[in-house]
Amino acid sequence: MRILLAIIAVSSLALQSCKQETTDTVEGIKYAGALKDIMSGKLDSNIALNELKEVPNLYALGAMAGLKGEIQIFNSQPYNSRVTPEFLELDKDFDANATLLVYAQVPEWQEFSIPKAILTLKQFDDYLEYTAVQAGIDTNQPFSFMIEGYVRKIDWHIVDWDENNTNHSRESHMKSGLNGVLVEEDVEILGFYSKDHKGIYTHHDANWHMHFNAKDRNLAGHLDDLLLGEYMTLKLPKQ
Repeated sequence: MRILLAIIAVSSLALQSCKQETTDTVEGIKYAGALKDIMSGKLDSNIALNELKEVPNLYALGAMAGLKGEIQIFNSQPYNSRVTPEFLELDKDFDANATLLVYAQVPEWQEFSIPKAILTLKQFDDYLEYTAVQAGIDTNQPFSFMIEGYVRKIDWHIVDWDENNTNHSRESHMKSGLNGVLVEEDVEILGFYSKDHKGIYTHHDANWHMHFNAKDRNLAGHLDDLLLGEYMTLKLPKQ
């Protein structure tokens, strides 16, 4: 098992304002903030995680205010990651604010064994939509999903934005903090799928947004690319 790490830049944490905005809801998926706003330099807080502290069966992902870290919540347990002078910090509390957050309550999941032939993200994208339809999910509406098991490889990053940098792009965000490759590790991956929220909580070239938590490592963050392993499990909200 290996983790290949690359620190591109590490900057000190900056205080961000805690402006609160109304969240939007579509088919049980709630979100606050938008990727298009982040790209225009709007990085203030749109929701405090403490507001969700008592919510059961909570699954969430997003970016911290100021783009100072990544948010991952699995079944109401946070694994929020940020870059520090000591390398990496993983917080398991709700003491953070989000400039972008997408979240849902999932009381029960149904499981599907992912075929060995499904390796790449493109293959998984097709498999995800097909399996969701077979499970009775309307794929024209947003839904959450999970992947569990040993991956062959995950390309990942944890954003740590320089507040003086006004050059916002997907590539610059990925390179701003800590990034690396996770190889042959047991992970849980949380994703949100939507065909209609590009620029909101999915990028313009994808119908999904995924974050991960490495179960045996002090590591969690944004998933950029994925090569699935054998015997992985897809989990969809039980209908």
